[in-house]
Amino acid sequence: MSLITNTLRSLAPHVLIEQHRRKFQMGRLGLPGSKAIAEAVATCRFDLWPPALRQPGQPWTLLDVGANTGEFTRAVSSLIALAGVHAFEPQPSCHTELKQALAGLSNSHLHPVAVGAEAGEIELLCTANSKLASVLKPTANVADGYGGGDFNVQQHLKVPLVRLDDVIPAGTPIGLLKIDVQGYELPVLEGARETLRSTAALLMEVNYVPHYEGGATFDDLCEAVRAHGFRTFGISAPYGGPKGPLWADALFVRAD
Repeated sequence: MSLITNTLRSLAPHVLIEQHRRKFQMGRLGLPGSKAIAEAVATCRFDLWPPALRQPGQPWTLLDVGANTGEFTRAVSSLIALAGVHAFEPQPSCHTELKQALAGLSNSHLHPVAVGAEAGEIELLCTANSKLASVLKPTANVADGYGGGDFNVQQHLKVPLVRLDDVIPAGTPIGLLKIDVQGYELPVLEGARETLRSTAALLMEVNYVPHYEGGATFDDLCEAVRAHGFRTFGISAPYGGPKGPLWADALFVRAD
């Protein structure tokens, strides 16, 4: 019997278990059990969403702050119908793919800007891994919990800075505001006071250990969202390093 055949036979039980687990999880969410759907669920943390956001036939607007290449928006739009999308991404290197992700989505807008507490201009530190770019400098030891040189700063760019309240029309019904800005969440929230009043849920990456100099921690964000009228709804399993948990995704909903 060939080595390939033996290997396939040894993997078969694991494949069947994974398929059963995926089918069970998707069934609980009322979704087909395909691999593509399961990947979309994981990408946008669909399992953390409150049921009201998952209801078919009730489109809402998505705000994707730190949209990168549009992976998150793609996942969301493959699972539900959206009334509109506002995607904010200051890195020019991401815009071609992000435009492709938005193509075909009704009422979609790409804003090639950073988001913060005031309008103006700010320096963006572009890292080897574009998902880790930030207006804040990575801490000296952050790379210890990750592989490769993902946090290496390769370019400094001056980019426009806007407030969400100056871009999103007041009263726009926002179903989900996703913020992935690598430690700069507090200024984003500060510049979105009016927008948050009509937002149902917030999804943010929360850091358990400092990743960026002056960046918000999990405790900082929990305190801030409570002040804006939100409460914790669910938190994903953490991404861990050699010394313990590093970060997770947290979903917050309006306290009322």
